[in-house]
Amino acid sequence: MRTKNHYAPFMKSLLSLHFFVLLLVSTGLRAQPTRPVVAHEPPTSVVAGQPLRVVARVSAQEPLKEVNVYLAQAGGAAPVTRPMQSAGAGVYVGRIEPEFFSALNEFRYYITARTASGAFTETNWSTVQVIASGKGQPQNEKGWQRPVLIGAGAALAIGGGIALATSGGDSDGGGAVEPGEPVDPADQVIIRTASDNVDEAAPLLPDSTIVDIAGELAGRTINRVRVRIEFDGVDGGFEEFEASYNGNIILSDTTATTITRQIDVVGAEATAVEFRVTSSETVDGSSAYSWNGTFTFFVK
Repeated sequence: MRTKNHYAPFMKSLLSLHFFVLLLVSTGLRAQPTRPVVAHEPPTSVVAGQPLRVVARVSAQEPLKEVNVYLAQAGGAAPVTRPMQSAGAGVYVGRIEPEFFSALNEFRYYITARTASGAFTETNWSTVQVIASGKGQPQNEKGWQRPVLIGAGAALAIGGGIALATSGGDSDGGGAVEPGEPVDPADQVIIRTASDNVDEAAPLLPDSTIVDIAGELAGRTINRVRVRIEFDGVDGGFEEFEASYNGNIILSDTTATTITRQIDVVGAEATAVEFRVTSSETVDGSSAYSWNGTFTFFVK
């Protein structure tokens, strides 16, 4: 005579619950696609009657489905969409016809990127001033002009160039417009990004990253380089970092929190920028920090 197992229904339910939880966990892990990263240098102004070309470098771990620019003519106006087209090497270009802003003093825009699996990101709003034709620029020149940062920091000679630093740790990189030397970013800006996330007991320092565009100039020359670093002292310990260009240190700081530093070097022609974390304070037996860098080479 067989003895009835009173625990069998309970064990069966427990096993079913176990497999259900495993299914939820595995499904949740697969459903977290990595968001694309958009590196963009917004223009400060455009000349009325001339088209505006918005340029961004978009990187993603999977194929991109679309990159768009959204424009608003006023603060409360619903934005209109303009698609951005791939120009190769991760660069996307959007053309804004002058009819959109011909009667405005300024307008705003932001950029979005979406991957094939639906991962999505968007930039902050950027404001563009509309300059009347003939003010600050010859009529036969293009609408893009070289922006030069004029911050509280002093100008510094750097190996044949001039470094102009922004003031403060949270600058968005805005600045005044210097007449002459038109720049069309679709053809004359090379943008590269780099980042790192460290959490180790004894990281090898200095931790160096080199960004070099020597193979991408195609006969062009560099007339300005912009370095922007977003640094996060994750564990609250103090880190020291620096960037060097043309054999000189152009940017350095010490932080235990989150800061942003940016600098322009005008007139030098070196093709490489080196970023280094030179020291890191140990907290609870490890050193933890992260950073994101955007390196913009203005060429002609």
